[in-house]
Amino acid sequence: MKIFSRYFLFPLICFCLPLYGRDAVLDLADKFFDSRLYNEAITEYQRYIFFNRTGADVSYSYCKIGLAYRNLYNPEKSLDAFESSVATAVSDSVKDKRKIDIAVNYIAWGRYSEAKLVLLKLISFSKIPEIRRKASLFLGVAHLYCYEWEYAEDALEVYFKEESNYEAAYIIDSLLSKAGDIKYKSTGTAKWLSTFVPGIGQMYVGNAGDGINALVLNGANIYFIIYKLLQEEYGNAFIIYYFLFRRYYMGNIYNARKQAIEYNRDINEKTAGQIFDLLRAVESE
Repeated sequence: MKIFSRYFLFPLICFCLPLYGRDAVLDLADKFFDSRLYNEAITEYQRYIFFNRTGADVSYSYCKIGLAYRNLYNPEKSLDAFESSVATAVSDSVKDKRKIDIAVNYIAWGRYSEAKLVLLKLISFSKIPEIRRKASLFLGVAHLYCYEWEYAEDALEVYFKEESNYEAAYIIDSLLSKAGDIKYKSTGTAKWLSTFVPGIGQMYVGNAGDGINALVLNGANIYFIIYKLLQEEYGNAFIIYYFLFRRYYMGNIYNARKQAIEYNRDINEKTAGQIFDLLRAVESE
């Protein structure tokens, strides 16, 4: 029975599939995709491509395969599919739209430099104003993810030239201008402050509680080391130094630097998050 299925039934199904027309196969693939059954959707899109080597829906199918693989967290196959969607596009406008998809995919996987390169080429060479505008939007987004406020401001300025939402444009411009003046905490300063006086680096970053804790713990260890040395209990003094003081002192330096990094990151993420929310609101209108 298995041999019958393999050598007769499957070829028969494959032969009959094209007779159902392009819509039947693509509709099934789209239904799988919309139901988040991405592996099944990929199979159906690939089936359509196998029987239809050319045409607008081939590029569409590759694009949907790319989206499916992206949702399955498979960046390489996703990018391969998007590149195939560009190669099979039937017009320059479709090709440029697919390149936008590639750039968005790069952004989704944190490959911002590659996304910027694709988008800059579209802004420079695309003949379609709407494509250039979209490319400017996503270029701004890529810069936002890198916290490159000035470059993001330049890119989004191009995007908002033809946008009627002047209030959102003004707010975003104000946020980006303020972001350029953000006063970051120096990781080096935090590190060296806690090197000389434990806990001071944490206080510099703004974490007074952790700073006081580090100061007290390290101060207590220093006190007991000195006390044991004065009592000529050198072995106990060494034990306190090696197992307690060294651990808390080095941890205090590490934490000061780490907290400075987290402080700067939190400020950047808060600012970028506000701008992303506004951009989503503008795009959904």
